Amino acid sequence: MRVVIYQIGVDVLGFPVYMEHKIYKISTEPNSKFHKGKSIPLGQVIEQKITKQH
Repeated sequence: MRVVIYQIGVDVLGFPVYMEHKIYKISTEPNSKFHKGKSIPLGQVIEQKITKQH
């Protein structure tokens, strides 16, 4: 799992507003046909959340 947090702006009162993404890799599968045995991700799930600092 990877978590990425960055500031996207400020609210009306000047408090910072942050965006948070949580990225989950579902699984990998070897693919020898095209990538010579390298694993490729089959899917990813991304959760998104907006938070304010008070």
